[in-house]
Amino acid sequence: MKQYLYTIILFTSINLFSQNWINDSNCDSQSYEILNDAITHLSNLEQLIAVGMAKAAYLFDNGCECAKLVLAATATNNPDFGTRKSKLDAINIQLLSPEEKAWYDLLVETTKGQENTWSDVYAKAIEKFSDSPLINWVGIGRSGLGWDGYMEFSKKFPENSSAAFNMIAYGYANGEYGESPDFESAYNAIDKSIELHKGPNAFDSKAEIAAMEGKFQEALSNQLNAREFAYFASPYQPKLTTYLRSVNKDNLTNYLKNSQKKLQEAILNSDLEEYKKYVAEDIDLITGDSNLGEFYVYSEDDVTRERNFSWDSFDLKDINVNYSPDMTMAVLTFYATGSYTFSDTNENVKYSTRASSVWIATDDGSWKSVHSNWAPMKGGSGIPSD
Repeated sequence: MKQYLYTIILFTSINLFSQNWINDSNCDSQSYEILNDAITHLSNLEQLIAVGMAKAAYLFDNGCECAKLVLAATATNNPDFGTRKSKLDAINIQLLSPEEKAWYDLLVETTKGQENTWSDVYAKAIEKFSDSPLINWVGIGRSGLGWDGYMEFSKKFPENSSAAFNMIAYGYANGEYGESPDFESAYNAIDKSIELHKGPNAFDSKAEIAAMEGKFQEALSNQLNAREFAYFASPYQPKLTTYLRSVNKDNLTNYLKNSQKKLQEAILNSDLEEYKKYVAEDIDLITGDSNLGEFYVYSEDDVTRERNFSWDSFDLKDINVNYSPDMTMAVLTFYATGSYTFSDTNENVKYSTRASSVWIATDDGSWKSVHSNWAPMKGGSGIPSD
């Protein structure tokens, strides 16, 4: 059974090169190989895969306590709801090698809050295990080495540097290695990362760098590659949706402009069924009318209630659409002109307002209006007070 599982793991592992992170381990040879894969995934922020690989390593060798260190490292150290401390407490430290014990001690320090002595513990660990890729790696983020730390790591441990090249790519893209962003070098670095470890996070990073450059079609293509590693409930789905909407931004903008007009037409015509198409059942539409009254929840009753005036004309124009960075919210600004007549006096009033509305993308992908605000233009009139 173990040999069968081992064969599956070998064929499903997404590492192209062996990346040994620990020089001295108490795990047996099979578990040791799987453990190193787990740490590679961990270093590349692929924690769900790292958890699976760590559990597989422990399945082959229940004395491979370092596999439990991977599980602890993936857990949060939050003192209120985190499980890192309890996972560390469950480890039999007598079965850890000295190098593994050094990692254990560093993880323990991360659970101590402000009272931690992580820097002192790390100084001792790196002095004793200066040739350990793992000990060197865990020190980059907390020891103040900055972007140069990733560059130095990639030179010292090239076979373990998939995650380092990933970070280097961001460094180039953000202009950390020069006076301005260098996207060519960023792509070269991320391609090196993929060459060493063809995992989802590198494709996600390549997509993000392409998006930083405004190349949303390229971003979409790479994000699709990232999602293919885990389609269901994928952590890479939100950005995929963002890039897809960015690629189709012009069509989306036209859709929202048209939807704003149709929503307003439904309100003017008291067409409740049409109105329901543009608002969410579980999110209130908050409105501030052009009579400058208080904000209120616009309800279905407001759509169909009778008013003491009737519209002669109404026109929305100059609609502009602005999006949130993640393309989940849009703010529309526009102007409205027209006229209405009071039912009792036949008095005609020229209507002139400026307005804005907020639309959000719901979980099913549809866009709904959740807020609108209207105000009369200078010298113009809004709707009358009730």
